[in-house]
Amino acid sequence: MSSLTQRIQDWTVRREAAAVGLAQQLVRIPSENHPPSGDEAAVQAYYAEYMAGIGAEVHVYELSEVEGLTSHVSYMAGRNYEGRPNVYGRFAGKGGGRSLVFSGHADTVYRGTEQWTYGPFSGEIVDGKLYGRGSYDMKGGMAAAICAVQCLQELGVKLKGDVFVESVIDEEHGGANGTLAGRLYGPHADMAIIPEPTNLRINPAHLGGGIWKAEFAGKSGISFNGEVLVSALEAMVQFAGLLRRFEVRLNELYTPPIWWSADRRLTVVALTMLSGDTTREFQEKVPATAEMNFWIEGYPGMTGKQIIEELWKFYEEQLDAIPELKVCRPIITPKIRYLLASEMGDSESVKQFLDIVGRTGHAALGRDPGPAVGTPFACDGFMFNVYSSTPALVLGPAGENAHAPDEYMNLASYSELIRWYAHIIADWCGMAEDAGGEAQ
Repeated sequence: MSSLTQRIQDWTVRREAAAVGLAQQLVRIPSENHPPSGDEAAVQAYYAEYMAGIGAEVHVYELSEVEGLTSHVSYMAGRNYEGRPNVYGRFAGKGGGRSLVFSGHADTVYRGTEQWTYGPFSGEIVDGKLYGRGSYDMKGGMAAAICAVQCLQELGVKLKGDVFVESVIDEEHGGANGTLAGRLYGPHADMAIIPEPTNLRINPAHLGGGIWKAEFAGKSGISFNGEVLVSALEAMVQFAGLLRRFEVRLNELYTPPIWWSADRRLTVVALTMLSGDTTREFQEKVPATAEMNFWIEGYPGMTGKQIIEELWKFYEEQLDAIPELKVCRPIITPKIRYLLASEMGDSESVKQFLDIVGRTGHAALGRDPGPAVGTPFACDGFMFNVYSSTPALVLGPAGENAHAPDEYMNLASYSELIRWYAHIIADWCGMAEDAGGEAQ
């Protein structure tokens, strides 16, 4: 492996411009998710064409073709998948090795209305940073996976096991139906890596979370004759304060699992608040309606139903101190599916895989990659860890501003990730021998 390490290092230097160019091109193809629809088709076509060009057996399929998808317990209805295919490429091994799939989402969040310093689809490079929507989350990681396969191909390394690169649709905004479709349709690999941006941290577990809507209905007007009015706006404000206190309660109830440090706190976040007639310049009466969206995180083993039950219990305990919420109770409904938190488990194969990831991290990075930890975010890993036989590790590049203006990927981390992925592939899938008994 020491010889291979040097060859991989040399390849990433020699082929740096081409590798960066691939990531740039992916960023320059908009693939925004606009529920219930999305614009992934063009980037999926690019993935298919590119992987076919480097020797992959490419599969492109519509989600409507996947048997059992819409009846699956974890399928979320209400999305339109016409013309939004999943894509994966199979890079066949010579046989006798373990298989690995890199699975990432093609869709990105909306570019937003805020001002970008560099265009959201420019793919500009400034001070070692690749800017653009999806550069960090998660086209950069997907490009690194493809480049790692190319690296081993061009170095003449023959693998025993198959390598798959899968690009799924509709992960953002609580989708994950594309990932579920992949688990039902295939590929069915021995292990998976999800190239979500982890800043080169090894993440065998990820958080969960969900978005809910709270709607308030009061009594509007101006009390000219002693009418009893109920301000939905005031009730919503009080509920927002209750959510802040519920965060404290939630963290008293649930201790962080081993993957997270003892000072890790589950977060409860207000996302949007709306009340009153916003079409008018002046609002002269008590608002009759209000609504807010909020996000609550969870650890592995927690469910959305469980969290909301705890929230209602806490709500009832607070009512004597909050009269507004006695007379104006919210209706709470989910905005998206609850994204389950999950972990890879502790099977012998998972232990072997994590050992390989740690060891190859030393070789590829030239330093200790650090301990395995849990992610600070939710993702679609649960579709692997909970609903398939393929455990999924989350491991991806460094950068900043995911889901925000001026999203970027750090290009130094991109090169390191290509090297790391190439080492993981070679070690996990196994290198075949030629007739003389030499590993190729």
